[in-house]
Amino acid sequence: MTMAAGFSWFSLIPGVEGDGLIAWMYGDTIPPNAVGGAGIFMAACFVSVVLISFAFLANRALVSAVSKGGTEAFQADDTLTIRNVAEITISTLSGLLDTNFTKKDLRQFLPLLGSFFLFIWIANLLGLVPGLVPPTDNINTNIGMALVVFVIFNFVGLKRDAKSYVGHLWGPIFITGFLLFPIELVSLIFRPVSLTLRLTGNMFGDHTVFSVMSNLLPDIAANGQMGAVAEWIAFFIPIPLPFLGLALLVSSVQAIVFTLLSATYIGTAIPHADHH
Repeated sequence: MTMAAGFSWFSLIPGVEGDGLIAWMYGDTIPPNAVGGAGIFMAACFVSVVLISFAFLANRALVSAVSKGGTEAFQADDTLTIRNVAEITISTLSGLLDTNFTKKDLRQFLPLLGSFFLFIWIANLLGLVPGLVPPTDNINTNIGMALVVFVIFNFVGLKRDAKSYVGHLWGPIFITGFLLFPIELVSLIFRPVSLTLRLTGNMFGDHTVFSVMSNLLPDIAANGQMGAVAEWIAFFIPIPLPFLGLALLVSSVQAIVFTLLSATYIGTAIPHADHH
């Protein structure tokens, strides 16, 4: 069954249809770039609730395991439980990010970067479920996350060693700093822009292609361009299947790319002896 174009399950929530939930932010007129924002907001809230529930249940399972004491506290469950999934996720993310940080810094920034990865990944996958809106193909969601990264890596650099951080932007030679500093400053400003546009463009394009290919045969049949036998055969042709696999790959890759770039920006802002 094909969902009607533009349909979202979130539109069944009072206030989502017509953007009533966010109308108070704009007064009488909602600007064109904010139309549909209530649905995006509810989708982001849905992903957040899923992640908070997962974290709560995983923490309960971990506390239960620790309470056993002895070696049993360190033994994995026999089946694929939520505790095992959480431990595999944390272990994978730690291995992915450990080249950017020391062990101490990794423990500090892993919660933030891990949250980014899981939020983006689950949000991306929403676009593959009929009737669910992916918040990550909306630029407002992505620029919010990118700005958080921008604030964090600048705050870390200035807090840890402001002189070294600014000196790294100025360059090793004082005279050339008048040329290099503006360039480095522009580069810093465009980092969140790059994060935003990359994620938005890739996810919007990926979900659009998947949606078009999923509705290709039903649309042709609805226009009467296929005979009865051809319609029956077309029903069993899995045209969307390869694009579903591609969408799963792109959704995962883009979550990893955003997380790794964020880790790189934060990691390079931390003072190191080899910066110069």
